[in-house]
Amino acid sequence: MRPGVTQEQKKATDFFNRYNNEQEIAEQKHSKFINNTKQLFSNEFKGFDFEVGEKKFRYGVKDPGAVAENQSNLNNFVERFLDKEGNVKDTKGYHKAMYAAQNVDKIVNHFYEQGKTDGIKTVVDGSKNPDTGVRQTQGDIFVGGLKVRAIDGVDSSKLKIKRKFNN
Repeated sequence: MRPGVTQEQKKATDFFNRYNNEQEIAEQKHSKFINNTKQLFSNEFKGFDFEVGEKKFRYGVKDPGAVAENQSNLNNFVERFLDKEGNVKDTKGYHKAMYAAQNVDKIVNHFYEQGKTDGIKTVVDGSKNPDTGVRQTQGDIFVGGLKVRAIDGVDSSKLKIKRKFNN
């Protein structure tokens, strides 16, 4: 300790030096994160892969540069849930977004399975109730010189043959 420096001044100096050191480390970490983000969203970036069931799907991103810029600052995500004073204004939305972010593969898989189930249900429902209505034909049909007409209505189960004799 230098002469004339009080214990309070020493604590303040130590705190200031520690704060500056922590700020420098934080800036180095942020700089490394920004570089890694730019590297990830380079021209070779094809999109995000999701494993769904036993398949792998890729979701492409239209503008990787804009996504990289937006996601480089966590405040861009959090601030949509905060009011002007920094209090959470949309608690439900915040927790929904956080849950979705932490469980995105589970959620994607859930909706994939739900889609498969709905598709199967539609096919099964369609096959249980086939249309058994009588097919309607229009007009007369000539078969081997005979004129054939389809009959609708109550008597449609009976076969009627009319023959005209021309003498």
